[in-house]
Amino acid sequence: MKSPAQTVVMPVRPPSLRAIAAFEAAARTGSFARAAEELNLTPGAVSHAIRGLEQRLGQPLFERRGRTVRLSLAGQEFAARVRMGLALLLDAFGPDPAATADALTISTTPSIARKLIVPRLAGIEEAFPGLRIDLKVTDALEDFASGRVDLALRFGPGEWAGLNSLILGRETLIPMCSPAYRERISLRGPAELKRCRLIRHPASSWRLWLGPLGLDEADYRSDLLIDDGATVLDAAMMDRGVALGRVILAAEDIAAGRLVCPLPGEVEAEYVYASAWPPNGPRRALSERFSEWFAADLADARGHADRLQP
Repeated sequence: MKSPAQTVVMPVRPPSLRAIAAFEAAARTGSFARAAEELNLTPGAVSHAIRGLEQRLGQPLFERRGRTVRLSLAGQEFAARVRMGLALLLDAFGPDPAATADALTISTTPSIARKLIVPRLAGIEEAFPGLRIDLKVTDALEDFASGRVDLALRFGPGEWAGLNSLILGRETLIPMCSPAYRERISLRGPAELKRCRLIRHPASSWRLWLGPLGLDEADYRSDLLIDDGATVLDAAMMDRGVALGRVILAAEDIAAGRLVCPLPGEVEAEYVYASAWPPNGPRRALSERFSEWFAADLADARGHADRLQP
């Protein structure tokens, strides 16, 4: 007979692998329906499995937004642990060739991919011999919950909670248009921009350039709003107006003479180019080395700014 001082500790039963698989698929796809399709389950079964995990943990793992879902802060922490657990489970079956290959999966926006990464592919190959680049082009922010992305490159605030990050370059903004457009309008001062259409971008507002001159953006024609930085430059090159373009992003077009500056004046952008990667990711060292190389190469691109001065 056991003494009163003795206690029996019952083993904690782990959640079912089905529930873990449902959570991982939903976290990766951002949808219970897509997770259900992938796992050959009903959406109700996926929802039930995740609800059981939430009840067990005592906090919500997802924020429901119509037909899509997004990981809560607790969900992000749980996803990171699940990802580590799944990696250990895979190790039990032997090394994954894809995981050990010299490869780097990068998530970035269309503008950065097109204007900053693709023109540097030759340099990347020279600096990182044998490295395979898997480029995922999307405007969606990467939460790294899936473990399928090693590194993210963005034009944004420069820091993200829970991630390692590096500022790759500080951007400046300057009026840009095609050579033919500049010759046709022949501006003599900032006030004459009222004769032009100002091409707008939400992250590169004309108020940054006009405000210090005591001018109000609302007084200028700006009926073309484009939310992609590279497309803003395309519109300017096609004579659609004057863009407040990013100097580093436009470096190739500036060097080729496709973009010129109709008026002098350069201002600092509100955002920066930055990289981010998970601190415990399998390729964190490679992500950091790639980021440092990319930052050094972007610094060289700033030299093209002088070519824009009229």
